Amino acid sequence: MTIAPSTTGDVTPATSGEPEGRPRNGSHADSAKPITIMLPDDVLKKLKIIAIMRNVSVSEVLADAAVSVVRRDLKKFLGKLAE
Repeated sequence: MTIAPSTTGDVTPATSGEPEGRPRNGSHADSAKPITIMLPDDVLKKLKIIAIMRNVSVSEVLADAAVSVVRRDLKKFLGKLAE
C-alpha cells in the first residue's frame, strides 16, 4: 500500500483514478467545513494508523467519530426532554 502525501496532514492511501484531496465520505462531503484541531502527537500517530487500516483519510475517521457523538448525545438529550 502506498500513501499519498497531503498538505493538510491527512494520510490517505493512494488509489488509482481517484482525484487526490477529494472527500470520500458520502453525503457529508458536500456540506463539510474545514476545522483545525490540536491532538497529542501519540494520538495523531495512532489515528493515522487506524485511517490506513480502514483505507480512509484521518479526516474521515474524525468526521465519523464526530457524527457518532452528535447522534448519541442528541438522542440521549432529546430522550431526557421527552420524559
